[in-house]
Amino acid sequence: MNLVDTFLKLISIESETGKEENILDFIETFLEGNNFQGEIRRNKGGIIAVPSESSKKIALVGHVDTVPVVPNQQYEFDNDDLIGGRGSVDMKGGIAVMLHSLIENSSQIVGVFYTAEESSYEDNGLNIIMPELLSDFDIDFAIILEPTDNEIQLGCLGALNATLTISGKAAHSARPWVGDNPIYKVKDVIKLVEENEINELEIDGLNFKQVMSITKISSGIANNVIPETLKLNLNFRYSPELNGSEAGSYINNLFSDYVEVEILNTSDGAMPNKSEEKISDFIKKTEAVVQPKQAWTDIARFFEHKIPCVNFGPGDPLLAHATNEHVSKKQLLESYELLSGYLGVKSE
Repeated sequence: MNLVDTFLKLISIESETGKEENILDFIETFLEGNNFQGEIRRNKGGIIAVPSESSKKIALVGHVDTVPVVPNQQYEFDNDDLIGGRGSVDMKGGIAVMLHSLIENSSQIVGVFYTAEESSYEDNGLNIIMPELLSDFDIDFAIILEPTDNEIQLGCLGALNATLTISGKAAHSARPWVGDNPIYKVKDVIKLVEENEINELEIDGLNFKQVMSITKISSGIANNVIPETLKLNLNFRYSPELNGSEAGSYINNLFSDYVEVEILNTSDGAMPNKSEEKISDFIKKTEAVVQPKQAWTDIARFFEHKIPCVNFGPGDPLLAHATNEHVSKKQLLESYELLSGYLGVKSE
């Protein structure tokens, strides 16, 4: 089976979060049926494929789940070079590249196929797999094959969610002067968010954007009641130079004069570490364009354990989760060739 055929088969398997058993079965069967020599470890978190002759120094990492398929998901395109379908970008193209690398370029790598990346931080399959990777292998570099348009995307932003509560006083809508409507106060909070929406940062020579957005708003219990409170969800993508505590303090200091702030969760980012030896070697050997990762990815989990890591894979990240999600066959093959070229050159 060639790379494109493998990719088409992966696309045909629905694997939304929580329903990954079929695609894990396919991965296991694919490896066994293509003369994979080594150990296949499978648990609730996914699969670790360990080639027997590998140095086991480099982890190729990819999640097997997708967001749900929508009724109008586009599969057909006028351009024969394009392959569409849910997960084509995020990230079954990367999974196909991983599978063929394990068969044909396995001398240094361990394959990590994990579940539930599109779910919560806590449910992510890497929570189960990571302790095994750390205890049983001496991984010194990781490549996450998230879609990057075959660019190298370094580091990632942290992510914070907070509930901002504006207080008022409930009353009958026929006598609004008796109450205090919190909805009328929201304009001050929105103005503050707009003033701090984008903060340009230069980190390690790369231009990140620290951003905040209001993603949910709710208020009121009935059409004839002045609401007592209004709640907003603030999503804050913070600099990798900050930790969760510092990011929480930043949001508290910014909003506490206007609202009650409750920090719901934080996930720290990762510094790009562009000059780190393993990362700079990957950049040199692939000659790919280098960009910052303007999002949170599981690169942060490897950064936490001081394992150098890059995001690199086929697919335009702007098409991830889109109805017209699609990948170019040419780019899929290019991704495999660039990775093969890197894996085929031994470090000096």
